[in-house]
Formats: sequence, structure tokens, C-alpha cells
Amino acid sequence: MRRTFTEEPSNWNHGKQEISPGVNIHYVDVQPSSFNSHLSRPASEKTILLIHGFPQTWYCWRQVIRPLSESGLRVIAVDYRGAGDSDRPRDGYDKLTMSRDIHTLYKDKLGIDKVILVGSDIGSMVASNLAMQFEGDVEALITFEAPIPGTQSYDKATTEPSSTWSFLWHFFFHNQADLPELLIQGKEKEYIGHFFHRLCYDPSFLTDKDLETYTKAFSAPGAIRCGLDTYRSFHQDVKDFREISPMQEFIEDQTKEYSNDVSFELVPKSFHWIPEENPEGFLDAVSGFLKDKKIL
Repeated sequence: MRRTFTEEPSNWNHGKQEISPGVNIHYVDVQPSSFNSHLSRPASEKTILLIHGFPQTWYCWRQVIRPLSESGLRVIAVDYRGAGDSDRPRDGYDKLTMSRDIHTLYKDKLGIDKVILVGSDIGSMVASNLAMQFEGDVEALITFEAPIPGTQSYDKATTEPSSTWSFLWHFFFHNQADLPELLIQGKEKEYIGHFFHRLCYDPSFLTDKDLETYTKAFSAPGAIRCGLDTYRSFHQDVKDFREISPMQEFIEDQTKEYSNDVSFELVPKSFHWIPEENPEGFLDAVSGFLKDKKIL
């Protein structure tokens, strides 16, 4: 069953925190459905923090936020540096810096000790770097739909000729200086629409409203540049990740390079945009993992 999203519930609280001089990170914060604002926060409360990919914003989690909160989790969906309503500084798109943004947000600004981290696409790179640096502040890590720069799987995906190349051509296009901005400017809707439809199971998952939402976000001054800069930092990301990782085919194997307790599951009827294409399947996979690990 596909969930529909019409408008935000009143208990979805938008916030912004300055996590470094001149850089404010926007987030949506949703308390567990059973949470009573007149009471102190329950000691047993757990938080799940969701990090989107490109060309997305926090909005990509819209169909799974409510059911996650109904399961008893506090849900925080962020706009990472350069995306959505977060600030768009000229630098800092290496994943170490971006992950430290998120860690500062929840640990120092929101006072949350540990989170269940979920990252999609670019967000999975940010989440993996965060977990490697701040292992004690991460209860579990869930990532999908991206090779992590610094792993052997990333090297294989970006250097060995195979069918994978047809999916990752944008890695190389986005790395070019200035040219992508020149070609995309004024055609953000067409580019983003192509991006979504090329990597999906069923194009009907993306409504006109959804496309307009993402187009508006990435038509803002500097937004496309920031999004592309997350790709232009990949070479630095490889170096950084290998320095913080013990470093020993794709999603399952690469995660085993930096974790010794890995579960892997395919979500049916979805491709790259899993929480938007099959939110029910995504929720089943996440809840199953958390229950299996006795986190929920």
C-alpha cells in the first residue's frame, strides 16, 4: 500500500541551528506520537535521524516520518549543508565536514546522545562518515543506494567497465567544473525530472507537486552548485574515509569493510528512491532490522 502525503501534520516542527559560524542547518523534528509535551522527555526515547540524497531534501522522507514516530521514535529529518532550507556556503562539501555538521546538530544543539542513522545516496556517505568518527554516538546505521567513497566497492563501481556505469555517469558529469551548472541553469525541472525517472521502478511515484517541490529547492541561488559540490569532493572523501576506516559486490560487501555486524535486505518494487517509491517496504525493512537488533 502506497501512502499519500497531502500536507504536514501540525506536530512537525521545523527548526534551524547554527552549527558553525555562518552555517545554519534546517531540520524537521517530530516527537513520538505518544509523547506528551507537558511531561519531561521519556528516558527510553530513541531518535532516528534521516539524511537525504541528491537531488532531494528532507521532503523525501515525508511518507515515512509519521509511521516512524508512531512506532515510538523521535524523528529528525535534516537538510544537509547546501540543500533545502539549510545554508549554502561555498565550501565544506567533503563528507567529513558534512557529517560533523549533523553530529553537532543532534549532539550539541539538540542534546541527543545517540541516534539511529539512516542515509540515502549522498546521505549514506555522510552517515557512514559520521558513524566512523563518532561510533559511540550512533546506535545503528542504515544506508542504501550509493557506493561509499573510500571503500573497495566504490573503487570497483567507478573504475571497472560494467553495467554500473550507466547508473553512475552523473558522478563524472557533476565533477566537471562549471559546465554542469551552465547546462542545468534554467532547466532544473527537466534535469531533476530526468534524474528521478531514470532511476526508479515506476515513474508514477513522483507527482507534479513533488517535482515542483524539488525544482523550487534546487532553483534557489547556489543550490545546484552546492549539490554538485557534494560530488566534486569525492576524491577528498576517498582519502578521508580511508584514514578513519580500518579498510580491510556492492552495498552488502562495502558495509562489511567498516562494520562487523551487517544485515542486508532488498526492498521490492523500488529502485533508487526507496522511501518515496515503496514507503511500506522501506518501513518493513527498517523496523525489521531494529527489532532484530533489539533496538525497538
